[in-house]
Amino acid sequence: EDVPDRISIMLIQEENEYACFDYLAANEDIRKKAAKPVDEDCRVKMAEWCYQVVDFCKFRRETVGIGMSYLDRYLCSNKGKKALGDRKEYQLVAMTCLYIAIKLHEPLEMETSLLADLSRGCYTEMEFANMEQLILEGIDWRVSGPTPLAFVLHFLTFLPNNIPSSVEEAIFDYARYQTEIAIANHSFVKIKPSVIGMAALINSIEGMDTSLLPERVQERFIRTIIMYTSIDIEAVENTQASLSNILFSLLDEDGTKKYDKLFDEDSDEEDVD
Repeated sequence: EDVPDRISIMLIQEENEYACFDYLAANEDIRKKAAKPVDEDCRVKMAEWCYQVVDFCKFRRETVGIGMSYLDRYLCSNKGKKALGDRKEYQLVAMTCLYIAIKLHEPLEMETSLLADLSRGCYTEMEFANMEQLILEGIDWRVSGPTPLAFVLHFLTFLPNNIPSSVEEAIFDYARYQTEIAIANHSFVKIKPSVIGMAALINSIEGMDTSLLPERVQERFIRTIIMYTSIDIEAVENTQASLSNILFSLLDEDGTKKYDKLFDEDSDEEDVD
């Protein structure tokens, strides 16, 4: 099957069985009753932890995106929503989602004993094993959904063949960085992966020098994606603006990206409590 066909399948998936909603807003009643409910900061901290783990283990950073997609869909399910009132359970869910993603998408499996060690004694191997079963049931064993980066990779195949590989790599790297920012930010949970992927890609392309990627090539590339996806351009533009605002807010006064600290494997591990 060719790229347009694969994209069509991914679009159907994100619209149906892999769709997510804002579960924090939808379960305000559960969170109000809790002493320390799950909030947006909990997601940032768990994303930070996940990136530290995959960097340390030399796994693909995209595996974090896959794990966080399991987390989101589980928390959208009836089985998962009670974790929103318990930060300790939320942390267990997030860690187990990363474990499942590594198990399914990396060549080397992570042992539950290592997870228990990484939790610094908060959870046992049995708790991780039991939670794995609950999560897989909660997401109906659907573990192959599209991520923003998967869309970026598919969309990039529409670039003309004469574009230098160094230019394509630069576009990809900046787009990937933005998808990682989106994954760590709860406000993007309800946005379709295709929209996030395209927004990140357009931001990346628009940041390229026109001597490297002429405007006519940029425009043709974007038109081609729209032709194959019928994507909601207004949603893409809004997401572009959201990503850009976050990028600007993450710049220190000297112009360096302080967000890199969030994904620095040497930073101290922090519980969501």
